[in-house]
Amino acid sequence: MPIAVTTNETSTERFFGGGPGLPPVLLNHPTQSAAPIDGWKALLFGLPFLLSGLFIEGVAFDFFPVRGKHAPTWLISIVGLFFFSGGLFLFIHGVLGLIRQAAHEREVAQFPGQPWHSDYRWHNEGFAFSAFNAMLNRLLAALVWSASSAPFFWIGWHQRGLGRVFLVAAMILGLLSLVFWYRWAQMLADLLRYGNSFLNYDQFPYFLGSTLRARLRAPQQVSDLDELSFTLRCVQERYVTTGSGNNRQTKVVSYELYKDAQSLTRAQIIGLAGGDIPIEFSLPPDQRTSTLCYNPPTYWEIEARGRSHAVAYQAYFLVPVYKQP
Repeated sequence: MPIAVTTNETSTERFFGGGPGLPPVLLNHPTQSAAPIDGWKALLFGLPFLLSGLFIEGVAFDFFPVRGKHAPTWLISIVGLFFFSGGLFLFIHGVLGLIRQAAHEREVAQFPGQPWHSDYRWHNEGFAFSAFNAMLNRLLAALVWSASSAPFFWIGWHQRGLGRVFLVAAMILGLLSLVFWYRWAQMLADLLRYGNSFLNYDQFPYFLGSTLRARLRAPQQVSDLDELSFTLRCVQERYVTTGSGNNRQTKVVSYELYKDAQSLTRAQIIGLAGGDIPIEFSLPPDQRTSTLCYNPPTYWEIEARGRSHAVAYQAYFLVPVYKQP
């Protein structure tokens, strides 16, 4: 049955962009938006950081002569790497966004009235969730977060007085990095136990007001699960700016516009082991359509979550939901 959720404003919601009159915020939810900036803005914003990173690396390895270095080469190199990698990411993100926009405009003209051709690079047979990619992304996040504490440790260890503040900050960052490493370990265990997943579409695309039928290829060791739940969602991402003045920050926030859920018991799971697991939902006629080509996007997904006494299972699958032409 569809679930309507009503929430009261909390400090957590205010921090993550929620509040009265807004849909529920999905915390720790994977986003389709790689950054809260795109296109030419991302390209131009990332370019100064990229060039600054190259300059700092040049200083670290004596390509650019400077009068004395007040930190070891490895520390200067780490700082330069942060600037360079961040700028390179935004630069590439902007370029790819411009390429996708040009391709979208061509496909809109080629397939008028059929937005599923231009909205996303769908595969008619279904959607593959890569547990390996999810694990790798979390590993990179854990490494970056851990490395970010290195400059604070060095300053705090070598500078007395106010320098100890940096040491405290480094310790806090180090403790927070444990959260990233714990989540990475969970994802690694998920990958090793269940592998990647694939959701077969029974039709392509799906239309609002109709029935969505799909089949999940049973993951490896699916019989280990005590319960397997499926959640159909309509998700809208927004770029939310919080704070004021120099403390302003913009982030990608995922809002849950619609939710429907169903679950399977252990006995039902065992009966389906070795084959496809059928999924069926009724799509509401009055919800938003998929617009993955927009920045930020709106999209439909099915989350599969398995509860187990050993290793939990989790996977996300995009589903093509549009209005009937």
